[in-house]
Amino acid sequence: MAYVSGLSFGIISGVFSVINILADSIGPGIVGIHGDSPYYFITSAFLTMAVVFLHTFWGVIFFDACERRRYWSLALVVASHLVTSGLTFLNPWYQASLIPIYIITISMGVWAFFTAGGSLHNVLACLSCKQEEDNRVMVYSALQVPVED
Repeated sequence: MAYVSGLSFGIISGVFSVINILADSIGPGIVGIHGDSPYYFITSAFLTMAVVFLHTFWGVIFFDACERRRYWSLALVVASHLVTSGLTFLNPWYQASLIPIYIITISMGVWAFFTAGGSLHNVLACLSCKQEEDNRVMVYSALQVPVED
């Protein structure tokens, strides 16, 4: 539930962000001509991607914090949301907001990974591409022993 709601909030946020950027691109003047940043569109694309990921991570952490009554986690999610939103006001230096927002995204992603039950052992096992040998043997048969009278 947390993944789905976080991802859906992220997708909705990304769609609205992209629509606003596309509306700017077809207007009577194009951003970047009269002293504006020429990196406006690429920066907006990277920012939209980070916000979609952030909403997913925030959803996982927020749901877990509500279930376990960890109010400090709730406060950190809300604070990081406000900081991320505030960093987008760094106009006309759009690129300057990307570095701190991606630092927040990576840290929230790691936090959400461990909150969802991930571990460093799982990551190392995945990266090693080795299958663990299971020494257990499971015997299953559809045949049943006849009931004795």
